Amino acid sequence: MQLIADSGSTKTAWCLTKDGEPVKEYRTIGYNPQYFTSEEVVASLKESLLPKLPTSIEHITHLFFYGAGCSTPKAINTLEEALASCFPKAKIEVQHDLLAAARAACGRESGIACILGTGSNSCYFDGEEILDNVTSLGFFLGDEGSGGHLGRKFLKAYYYRDLPLDLKETFEASEFYHTKQELFDKVYRNPLASRSVAKFSEFCGANAQHPFIKKLVQENFREFVTGQVLKYEFAKDLPIHFIGSVACYFQEELKKVLQESNLQCGSLIRNPIEGLIKFHKDVS
Repeated sequence: MQLIADSGSTKTAWCLTKDGEPVKEYRTIGYNPQYFTSEEVVASLKESLLPKLPTSIEHITHLFFYGAGCSTPKAINTLEEALASCFPKAKIEVQHDLLAAARAACGRESGIACILGTGSNSCYFDGEEILDNVTSLGFFLGDEGSGGHLGRKFLKAYYYRDLPLDLKETFEASEFYHTKQELFDKVYRNPLASRSVAKFSEFCGANAQHPFIKKLVQENFREFVTGQVLKYEFAKDLPIHFIGSVACYFQEELKKVLQESNLQCGSLIRNPIEGLIKFHKDVS
């Protein structure tokens, strides 16, 4: 049996498969090794995942873990140690979540794969490996196109008094509203600030038809396309695939921005697990 995991900074989707077919799916918190030690990951998995598995862990022969933050040997080792402790009989492969996006969206074909979720990233994939990757600078310096960046743009518009009056009143009456001090506590005293700020993109989603929000979302995507996608040599010759909730929810605005640059929109996938199951089907 195989266990496949796609872990973002917010949550992890797990799928147990047998003979290439899904058996059961699970959800846990995200395990970004930038924020967790091996011991903390083990403790969390023992509480939230292992008790739910319908089979002995000894029957799991392969574990493919794709995770945000798994981009350095140290980060990969953190996850490998934790997973080996929980699944001692499994052959474990830990890869960056960008490779998950590429494999899920492109399969074994060439394409540009992009992640637009809490954070953002992109790459040129030749069907086997990632050949080019515009550097992702993370939440504080980059993440254009993501939920975190959209949330940040919205908050700046509110506090800089740029919101139209009707949208301002709607926001202040909503569950998303925070005072300045509450916001600072959630952002500047929180190692997972990107999650907190990305929550405000949900307010944008709830008011997606408002002209101001439409413009804000398009600006968000335009920054991503300009800063990332158009930097790839073959961007205008290959389909541009997207993984993540932000890309799927605001797909109308995303497609409009792509058309402005004569880019071909490929697949829009909310959760890459289905594509990863297909990719790993032949592994035994």
